[in-house]
Amino acid sequence: MSLEGKVALVTGGSGGLGRVHGLVLAKLGCDVALTGNRNLDKAEAVAEEIRKLGRNAMGVKMDVSDPDEVNRGVAAVADELGAIDILVNNAAFGIVRATTIVKMDKADWDKDLSINLTGAFNTIKAVMPSMIEKKWGRIINVSSVTGTMGGLGQCSYAATKAGVIGLTKTIALEGSRYNITCNAVVLGVFDGGSFYEVAEPFRERIIKRVAMRRAGDPEELSNVIGFLASEESSYVTGDAIVVGGGIDLFTF
Repeated sequence: MSLEGKVALVTGGSGGLGRVHGLVLAKLGCDVALTGNRNLDKAEAVAEEIRKLGRNAMGVKMDVSDPDEVNRGVAAVADELGAIDILVNNAAFGIVRATTIVKMDKADWDKDLSINLTGAFNTIKAVMPSMIEKKWGRIINVSSVTGTMGGLGQCSYAATKAGVIGLTKTIALEGSRYNITCNAVVLGVFDGGSFYEVAEPFRERIIKRVAMRRAGDPEELSNVIGFLASEESSYVTGDAIVVGGGIDLFTF
C-alpha cells in the first residue's frame, strides 16, 4: 500500500491512538496534520516525529465542536500541506464517567455529543467540498463497540458512537458518486487511552469478554485505518469494521 502524495488530517492527534494513526499514515507516504485543542503542543510534538520520517506535518489548533474553528483549521492545512485527501475522525471525549442516565447531567450529555458526533459532522462538512472537486477522498470515523453493544453507565458515549455509524453510512452514500469512501472502525479495548481510567478489577472483567484475551496494540487499529485510506480499499464503503479481538463474540 502507498499513500504517497496524499494529505491526511487526524483529529485528536495529540497523543494516544491519534499519534499512532498519524505515524502509520506517514510511513505509508502521507503528509499529516494532527489536531489539538488544549494539547496543541502535544500535536506539534507528534508532527515533529513525523517530520523525522521525512514527511511534512503540522499541528493545528482545532476544537472540533466549533464549526468556525474547524473551517479555519482545514484552510490552514490546505495552505501548508495541500487539500485534505484523508480524514480520520479520531477526536472523542473519552472520559469514562460510568454514570447512569438518572444521574447524568445534561451538560455532560451535550459535551459528549458536541465532540464525538457533532465534531465528526463538522470536520466531514469542511473537507467534503475539496474531495468532491478532486473526485477522490477517504473518510474514516472512529466508533466503539459501546455504540453497538451498549455499556452500563455509558448512555451518552454509546449514543454518540452509534450515531457515528449512522453518519458513516449516510456519508458513504453521498460520497459514492465522487469516488469518496466513508467507513467506521469500531474499537474494542486498546492499550493506553480511556480503558486505563477504568478500575483494574473492571478492566480484567472486560478482557475476559475478549475472545483473544488481551487488549489491542494501537498499531493493530492504525493498520486497518491505513488500509481504509488506501486505493486498495476502493470498493469498501459504508462499513463498520470491528477491530476488537472478538469482544463482540459470545465467549465463555
